[in-house]
Amino acid sequence: MKKQNGKFQYLYDDLRTKIENHIFMPEDKLPSETQLIEQYGISRYMVRQVLEKLEEEKLIDRYQGKGCFVRSSSYTLSAPPSSKQILLVASRAENFYFLKSINGIEQALQSTDYSLTIKLSNYSPEVEADLLKEAFHSNYAGILLFPSDSSYIYTNQFLYRYIEANRIPCITLGNVIPFVNIPSVVTDDYKGGKLAAEHLIARGHTSFVCLMNREEYSGCMRYAGFIDGINCAGLSPSSCTVFWFTHQNKDSIFLDPENQKLLELARNTSSFFCFNDASAVNLYRLLTASGFRIPDNISIIGYDDSYLCETLPVQLTSLHQDPHLTGYTAAKNLLQLIKDPNYNCNRTFDPYLVVRDSVK
Repeated sequence: MKKQNGKFQYLYDDLRTKIENHIFMPEDKLPSETQLIEQYGISRYMVRQVLEKLEEEKLIDRYQGKGCFVRSSSYTLSAPPSSKQILLVASRAENFYFLKSINGIEQALQSTDYSLTIKLSNYSPEVEADLLKEAFHSNYAGILLFPSDSSYIYTNQFLYRYIEANRIPCITLGNVIPFVNIPSVVTDDYKGGKLAAEHLIARGHTSFVCLMNREEYSGCMRYAGFIDGINCAGLSPSSCTVFWFTHQNKDSIFLDPENQKLLELARNTSSFFCFNDASAVNLYRLLTASGFRIPDNISIIGYDDSYLCETLPVQLTSLHQDPHLTGYTAAKNLLQLIKDPNYNCNRTFDPYLVVRDSVK
C-alpha cells in the first residue's frame, strides 16, 4: 500500500507541476487513463483518484467520453487594464545591440505614463522561462522579449503558445519566433547575409568563411542569406565554410589553442563574414597578430555597423542595422497593441552595407 501511495503522489505531483508550469496549456487534453497507467505503472483506480483530486482543485475539467482538459481559469491571463508597467526580457544589458535597443525603448516611453522594468535571461532558456511565468502572474501591461538561444526555438515553445493563446501583448525584438503568431520587430538578417556575399563576390572573392553564432536565430538567417548569395552567383556552396560558435565560447575561439581552427581556415580562404562587429574585431586582431594583412591577405565583413568599426587601423566594412529604431518601434507598437489587440505590430527593416576598408 505504501508503494501505491508513493505512485499516487508522484503522478499527482507530476501532473500538477506540468499544469502550473504551463507544459499543459489551458484547454489542452491530458493523456488518457490508459496512457497514464502505462506511463506511470499505476492502477486505473489510483489514476482516477488523482484526476478527481485535480478536478476538485479546479485545475482540470473532466468530460464523460472525451477525457480531461486543463481548465482555462487555472491561469492568471494578463495584467489589469490599469497597469502601466512594461517588462523587457533581454539577454544581456551590456551588449551594444541591447544597449541601443533599450535606449530606443526608453525614448518611446518617455512621453507616456508607462514605465520600463528590465530583467535579464543571460542567454538562458531556463531563466527566460522563469521570467515569463512570473510575468504571466504579475502586473505588466505588456512584454518586450529578446528570445534567448533563439535558434533553439522549441525550448520555451509552450510559453510562447501561452502568450499567443491568451493574447498577451508581447513583441519580440531581433528575432522572429517561427510557428507562433507573436509579432516581431526585426532587421532582415537573411537579406543582410545575401548582401555580404554579393559584395565579396563583386570584389572577386570565390572562397568564404562564415563565422556565426549558432545559438542566435539571426546568425542562422545571416548564414542562410549568405549561402543564397553564393548560389545566385553560380558558385558552389562548398566554396563557403561555416564556423559556428556559442555565447559560451565566443571569446575563447580567438585564444590559443582554440584559435588554431580559425587560423587554419584563414590559410585556405580569402574572406570572412562575421556574425557581428565584435567577432569581426576579435578576428582582425587574431589574424594581424598571426602575420595576415587586412585586406591584402584576408577580407572581413562585420554586422551591426557599430562604433567598433572605426576602432581598428583598417576600418571595418559592416552591415548596418539600427537597434535604437528597432527598440523605439517595438515599444510604440506594443503600446498600440495594448490599446488594440488586432493592431498589426510586425515590422522588418532592411539592412544596408557600409563600405570601409576591410574588403579588397
